[in-house]
Amino acid sequence: MNGKLRVASRAMRVAVLGAAVLLLQDAFGQAVGISGVTALSADRQGCCYVAVGSSVAKYGAQLELLARYTCSFGRVESIDASDPFKISLFCKDFVRLQLLDNKLSALGNPIFLPDAGVLRPAAVCRSSGNGMWIADAYRRQLLHLDFTLNALREVASLDAYTGSGEQPVTGMVERDENVFLCLGGKSIAVFDKFGALLHLFSVPNVAWFDVQGGKLYYLADEKLYAQNPLAWSEPPALVAAGVERCAVAGSAIYLYANGALTRRTVAPAQAAPLQP
Repeated sequence: MNGKLRVASRAMRVAVLGAAVLLLQDAFGQAVGISGVTALSADRQGCCYVAVGSSVAKYGAQLELLARYTCSFGRVESIDASDPFKISLFCKDFVRLQLLDNKLSALGNPIFLPDAGVLRPAAVCRSSGNGMWIADAYRRQLLHLDFTLNALREVASLDAYTGSGEQPVTGMVERDENVFLCLGGKSIAVFDKFGALLHLFSVPNVAWFDVQGGKLYYLADEKLYAQNPLAWSEPPALVAAGVERCAVAGSAIYLYANGALTRRTVAPAQAAPLQP
């Protein structure tokens, strides 16, 4: 991984779609050159976690390198940093989950998901109840387990919400005790903590999504949008274009594009004059 900082001066950008407007500006005018990012996440303290294959790096709010970790058993598919003191790495190809502390030191041995009968985990995310949610592509169910692999609950088959021939889940997060799932890259389903379906939103071509500050951020066709999930009829705001991967933490947004990681802040457009 190339950790050399590339400082670049960037102008503020405003993106408008319909009546929805967001102001996106650089926080420090810095960029980190990184090649081949495979996963990106951010925590509530504003730090960013970047995976390149089996290597993970933690960056601070000024994009300074804070720590590194190398996963000994393969590529990191996703990172969940919703708890900055118990970060989880999901290695899909090796059906394992590794927990790290805030210094990126391993917390115990890797969790081998087949020990719980989960042979094809499609996505994993942390649970606020100190456990994890797993989308099981073999049984096509949403499972809730603790870290000792005891089953807490499971819901009905996900085939009710997506075609039986499709990958049921391509991304998943828990926010405010609700579980958000991306189904086949075509829609986002919201379940409560008991596994009951609350909402099902149609969102074509979703490559990534997160929920922060009451907004649903999603990446589709290399464009980052922000949507009010409580007012779905309102048009989404186009936050940035040409984005390959991103992560959101409060008002901070980390964007990865063209081999560079940048940190931006998002604020109401009326806080500053619009830029051409």
